Order: sequence, then structure tokens, then C-alpha cells
Amino acid sequence: MRQHRFVVALALCAVLIGCASKDETITIRMWHFWSEPAQKRVLDSLVRVFEHENPGVKVECTELTWSDGTSKLQLAFNAGTQPDVVHLGLDWFADFDAGGVFAPLPADIATDGNAARWLVNVRALVGRPPMPTLGGCAVSDAHNVIKRVLPALWERGSLLYTRQPISADLNDTLVRAFMSLHRDVPSLRIDRSRQLDDLLLRGALSGVFTGPWIIDMARQRGVQLAVRPMPSILNADVLAMSRTATHPEQCAALIRFLVRYDQARAFCSRVSDAGFPADVACAQTDTLFTRDSLVRGFLETALLSRTLPRSATLLRIEPVVEDLLSLALMTRDSAQLSIAVANAQQRVAKLESR
Repeated sequence: MRQHRFVVALALCAVLIGCASKDETITIRMWHFWSEPAQKRVLDSLVRVFEHENPGVKVECTELTWSDGTSKLQLAFNAGTQPDVVHLGLDWFADFDAGGVFAPLPADIATDGNAARWLVNVRALVGRPPMPTLGGCAVSDAHNVIKRVLPALWERGSLLYTRQPISADLNDTLVRAFMSLHRDVPSLRIDRSRQLDDLLLRGALSGVFTGPWIIDMARQRGVQLAVRPMPSILNADVLAMSRTATHPEQCAALIRFLVRYDQARAFCSRVSDAGFPADVACAQTDTLFTRDSLVRGFLETALLSRTLPRSATLLRIEPVVEDLLSLALMTRDSAQLSIAVANAQQRVAKLESR
């Protein structure tokens, strides 16, 4: 009888200990944009390492898409159902941060206000070796036109998107930059981004501004390509912590883990279009990023490049500017270009004043 009571007591203790352990588990909800299956697997594997190094902490990941992810985040913040840790592009981060939804990060990981820079990539001028020349530009492709066209305009004297207000550089200098582009490339091909990449790989274009995903695509097709390093837009992926996060110490630990050079490097080594760890100075001496000439060309471009000006209005003015750029690429009449630029200037200035 006593033995039976002892066994029951042990079983009860085990149940109570199990319940206590379950109650002590800390769950962090993270929303991110690495939604393709291969990308998700790599990030999940890094998260498992973090959980192993931090017993009692569990990370629940939810994937977003670039097409509707920002609207889902906005709805979540408005409804009070936001995640604890958020992955965003730096150019979109300021719009959310202006609403006061993010908490300050520890000084050792904060790089951009309330954000920690995680990864960086660029659109580089890629084409036929040894020295690519521009042969095509993207139009009618949301979130891509600015990244794939602005470097060509900067090279020709425009300062658009290098300072604020953006509207100030929607001017005659931009018109002259476009006219110069049309003179330099009289047979400029205009198309959507994917089509331009395909034309490049088929040898039908001398060069286009494209992203690091082209590296694997070129390898798979056995195509030799080169990069002409020049100033471009430095795209940055950042991590931030919601102001409402109930376990800020553990959230900061997760962010610190992911942005650490070795972990960011591990992610980039397995996800080719991720680009480089945010610490490009370290990447500059890392053979993973320097032994291949095409990868090295993207890295050299990144070292020459800069992020877009931080502004809460960038998301709102982006469609206006991208529509203008698409129109200007199809218009060779300077008078018509001047009218289009002036109209866009008024619209952007109005949005910036709100």
C-alpha cells in the first residue's frame, strides 16, 4: 500500500513538474519575409540553433510576402495582434516606426534607430564580360523600378532619392539625366524585371541592373556574366521589436543572434539572393564573398552604395515616382518629360507635406 502511494506521489510530481516547465516556456512570435520554401528552411534551421542555445525559449515564425506583407503588418498593429519581432526592409521601416510601434533596442545591436541591420543587398549592373553596358531598364514593376533605374540616373547627374525632400530633385536635372540615358542607349529595352533577367541570361541584352539571385541562375545555365561596380541603392533588411513585446530581453537576444556576423553569413551562404551580412567590412575580407568574381562584383557595388533617405513618406511617394520613371523611359521628347516631371513634383511635394 505504501509502495502504491509512493508511485502515485512520484507520478503526481512528474505531472506538476511538466506543467511548470510548460508554463515557464517563453514564446516569441516573429514575422518575416523569407517566405520561399528554401529561404524558410534556412531561417528555421537558424532559429532552432537559437532555441538550443536558449533553453525555455520558443520562436514561432510566420511568413509574409512582399506583395501584401506590409498591409498585414499594418492591420496587425492596428488590431493589437502584432508579433514580438518584425523583419522589414529599411526603406519601409520608417513608415511603421513613425507610428511609435517599435521599442528601443540595446545599444550593441541598434543600427538604424529602433532597428538592427541584418542583411544588405544591391541591384548591380550585370552583363556581358568583361565590362557590361546598360541595355535594358525595368518599368511597371512595383518596388523594382526605383532600384533598377536610379543608379543609371545618378551616373548621369540626377540626385533623386539621395536626399530629402525627394520632391526637390524632381527637376530639370532629372530631365537631362533621362535625355542623356536615351542618347547613350538609343535601343534601350524596357520591360518587367523578370523578362529583363531572362533576356540577359539568353544573351539578348548587354546589361541590366539586377539582384544577386542572378548568380545562381547564371551558374545553372552555364552563362558567364560580369559586374561593373558603381553606386547603387543599398537595400537593408532590418529586425525590430514591438513595443508591446512581453519578453523584451529574449526578443533582443533573438535579434542579437540573427544579426551576428556568423549567423548572417550562414544565412547568406545558403540563400543566394540574401546578399551579404550587414557588416560589409567583414564580408570584404571573407573568402565566401570574394572568391567568385560575380559575387565579388556585387560586394564591391554594395561598398559603393547607400541606403535611401529615411522617411515615413517613402511608401506613399514610391508609386508616384515609379510611374514617372516608367513613363520617362518610354518618352524621348524633352518637353513632354519636363511636363511629366513637374506634375510628379507637385504630387510628391503634396504627399511630403502631410
